[in-house]
Amino acid sequence: MSPKRLNAVMGALLLSLFLSSLDQTIVSTALPTIVEKLGGFEQISWVFTVYMLSSTAIMPIVGKLSDMYGRKRFYIAGLFTFILGSALCGVAQDMTQLIIFRGIQGLGAGGLMPITFTLIFTLMPQERAGKFQALFMGVFALSSIVGPSLGAFITTYMSWRWNFYINLPLGLIAFGVLAWALVETKDTAKKRKIDYAGAFWLITTTVLTLLALKLGGVSYPWGSWPILTLFAGGLAGLLMFLYTEKRAEEPILPLELFKNRTIAGSSAATFLQGMIMFGSLLYIPIFIQGGLGGDAGDAGSALTPMMFSVMIGMLFSSATMRFLSWRMSTLLSMLLAGAGAFIVTLLPLDVNPWTLRADMLLLGIGIGILMPISQMAIMTNAPARFQGVAASTVSFFRSVGGVFGSAVMAVIVNRHMASSISAEAPKLGIPADKLEAFTSPQVLLHAGHQVPAPVLTMLKNALGDAVHTGFWLLVAAALTGIVVSLFMGRSRFDLEAHKRMQAASASASGESKTAMDIG
Repeated sequence: MSPKRLNAVMGALLLSLFLSSLDQTIVSTALPTIVEKLGGFEQISWVFTVYMLSSTAIMPIVGKLSDMYGRKRFYIAGLFTFILGSALCGVAQDMTQLIIFRGIQGLGAGGLMPITFTLIFTLMPQERAGKFQALFMGVFALSSIVGPSLGAFITTYMSWRWNFYINLPLGLIAFGVLAWALVETKDTAKKRKIDYAGAFWLITTTVLTLLALKLGGVSYPWGSWPILTLFAGGLAGLLMFLYTEKRAEEPILPLELFKNRTIAGSSAATFLQGMIMFGSLLYIPIFIQGGLGGDAGDAGSALTPMMFSVMIGMLFSSATMRFLSWRMSTLLSMLLAGAGAFIVTLLPLDVNPWTLRADMLLLGIGIGILMPISQMAIMTNAPARFQGVAASTVSFFRSVGGVFGSAVMAVIVNRHMASSISAEAPKLGIPADKLEAFTSPQVLLHAGHQVPAPVLTMLKNALGDAVHTGFWLLVAAALTGIVVSLFMGRSRFDLEAHKRMQAASASASGESKTAMDIG
């Protein structure tokens, strides 16, 4: 194994993962300018939604196909699709085109993340894989920090189109390095059968369910027929998916994986972690800017220590992986994250900024501990032939958990705020027909200076109480994670046991696992 080529591959993987993760946040600060240039304000949310839908839905499918036919071809194809989508986004002439091209971008990004972690696990010596998992997770966290600021800089001093064009030169560098340095050898003696039906039903279930969660309470009421139809379609798709997977020769998402309680528990914990992480990232800025009266800089000064502490948590769990069981690491993660979420429910509107930042550190460390742990726990317990799909389940469940948590939290916050305002409005002489204009948290972010002082105070209190109530959902998620961790058993990272399990798996299946090597 050539160190030169190994370092080149790792650098290219880091770069491509950073770009695909960055694109989830870099566009946020450019959107007002994009709408000004292209129009289509009513479609603005789809710029994010379509990227999330396409990337999440494709993850398990690409993970499984990479197990069957090799990692390199699908990684290169995903990177090429991401670069192509970025170029098309940069030349979009209207909002509809931009949304379509963002969907193409998302398809490429969805193929990069799961295979990245599979490649780390198969390329690196097993005793170093955990440290590299933490490094790559740190890149993911870093992209969340620098994305909005970088997007604002590019939009102000260059053009909003360069938020997409920046992916071209960097992506092509990664593409060239991987095409040169990554050499794949695999056994092609056995003809594989693709589970087309399973892939169809998985995509159907994921897209319909996530659409219902994203559109419910925003574009349509939760009880409206479009949302109920989407949920019903998602449930029907799930039932058909489970029926199909039990009979498939090469299932897209092998259900037998979840018979292992470490894999099942880690998947559930990752779903709950997604709820806590994305719920915090969504509502901490709203709490600071709306409830505390801060600005975007104040929100950033709170989220920055949170995301940096995510990396601290990842480094800690990577260092203690050999000493703590998966159960204890997951338990510690949920305890710290739950404590951080609980403290938010107690924060007054005159809270000291340093108290808030300290709590964000606690919350971030709790979230970060689970990131490399869940990845390693699932991959070390998955048979050799399922490494790709095992890696994809981590990103898949985290994304779905994030969407689910954000949607449910939005319902809690919005309803609690509307109820509080309805109770206080008559005391301030606000007519009933004007209440709707004040019930959204966004009114405090964009029109606070236009609201009379007594009304503004009432709105801040209502928003603060609503966010406090919403964070109880995250506390509940952490408590559920604690319960889940208790059923994960006492196993921990054991390199020799893992090697024996992988060898036995390959021998029992009668297949040679896809081998990734360098030079």
